[in-house]
Amino acid sequence: MRFFGCDFELLDEETINELFSLEREGVIYTDLWIEHLQDFRHVRIAFTKLEIEEYIRSLLAYELFLQAGSPEFASELPGIPKDIGERADNYSLSTVNGEEFGPPYHCIAGFIGEELEELICSPPESRREILEETGTAALITTLKRAVDSITPAIRCFNRREKGLIQWSVTGEDDVRDLLYAMLRASIADIRTEEPIPSRGGTHKFVDIFSELAHLLIEVKWIEKSNTWKQIVKQVNDDIQSYITHPSCKTLAFVIIDAVKDIPDPALIERDLSGPQTISGKEVKIFVFVREP
Repeated sequence: MRFFGCDFELLDEETINELFSLEREGVIYTDLWIEHLQDFRHVRIAFTKLEIEEYIRSLLAYELFLQAGSPEFASELPGIPKDIGERADNYSLSTVNGEEFGPPYHCIAGFIGEELEELICSPPESRREILEETGTAALITTLKRAVDSITPAIRCFNRREKGLIQWSVTGEDDVRDLLYAMLRASIADIRTEEPIPSRGGTHKFVDIFSELAHLLIEVKWIEKSNTWKQIVKQVNDDIQSYITHPSCKTLAFVIIDAVKDIPDPALIERDLSGPQTISGKEVKIFVFVREP
């Protein structure tokens, strides 16, 4: 996957999700234990420009380390900056039981350094925002988290262990049903294949719909190279059609790029997302691009 102009292939799911939100919003979302509440909360942590740059620099070094087969010393690997290699080789892990592993104990924390590790794992109150969302706002957050989980979910279903029935996800309808299952627990009235009022003699159905949340979700699947511009045109055409639905206040598009056809997914997300006013009606548009 490509973030900030760099390719990452071996990072874990949690880190990939952080990169999605960092590139999209300059923040990461995570669940943290809040001591004074004695409970977990979903929080947003904003990064500065310098913190983002250092995080990406560190993750690129960790990616190189993984690609090289996790050698004994990171500092000896060509391409890894000297300062990152040294701090990775000097990192040790201490458990709650008093056990210590390393140095070197090579994990992502050792590469990103103490300051970024603290920011991500135990940020001070001034650097974290507790999200107390309800209603549609909470559902949008749930949708974002579900979309960020699409790639690992598809890969899990497509590679089920031997002896189990395969749940292959190979097209738009499969992704629609997967998203429906993910979101069904969050709001009771979600359903699939909602008809859109006829416009110009045509008939359309949106993939997922919630009347309570005034939310419509459409799935796109890119399976051929050099077709991504057609998908963008479809998105723009669908916006014009779906906005006519009386319950359409939020419209989300989930584009699964199965052939890595879109040259700059983050740019497409930014260009197509945002509020739009058509025929006097304002609708919030969200566009997500993911790989299977």
